[in-house]
Amino acid sequence: MSIGIGDNLTASFQFSKEKLGGNIGTWLILSILNIIPIVNWIVYGVYVKVLRGDDPDLENMGKSFVDGLLALIIGLIYMIIPIILIVLVSVGMFTVGSVTTTAVTPMSSMSPMSQVMPVVTTGAGFALMFGLIILFIIVAFLFALFAKPAVVNFARNGFGAAFRFGEIFRMISKAGWLKYIVSLILFWFIFGAIILVCLMIPILGWILLIFIMPYLYCWGSKYLANLFE
Repeated sequence: MSIGIGDNLTASFQFSKEKLGGNIGTWLILSILNIIPIVNWIVYGVYVKVLRGDDPDLENMGKSFVDGLLALIIGLIYMIIPIILIVLVSVGMFTVGSVTTTAVTPMSSMSPMSQVMPVVTTGAGFALMFGLIILFIIVAFLFALFAKPAVVNFARNGFGAAFRFGEIFRMISKAGWLKYIVSLILFWFIFGAIILVCLMIPILGWILLIFIMPYLYCWGSKYLANLFE
């Protein structure tokens, strides 16, 4: 079994405090790099190092750039099916909107059967759209469960390891499925809550978020790495 949830929170926050708080220069550089498109792949690569068990330093930034790109590709591959579902949801919303517009055509100009059909079609469209949204949420969550250990496995064993599903399944089983799911939900909650609070504070909060993000990335990477030790 891996580290407990409470111990993991404490240890991962302490790790980030020591590695970034103890090296302000690295923290500032990561903050700046993170807001530059494409260049910020270096930042993602730095945190692949943390997943691997190394420190979040700026050595060998070329490798960090490639690692960051590969991590993004892995995440994209794992989310292809959820992305397809969200496209279907979007198409469904557009279709329902079009049918709803048709439904407001003056009834006096329509036959009795035609008057009924828009209402039925609209109701069915809304039901289908709602079903697709629920399906998307469930499927996205399931794929995210496997995407996290896949990136960890990539960091430690190479790109191909991200798709060794047997190994990934065993990683989760070793950590404990219930503990892993609870840990992941807690991770998303803390990560999202901090970002939301910063976004709700105009200008100052947005600037603060630029410097908070590297710390959150570092914490999140160590938190996930500890789960699969």
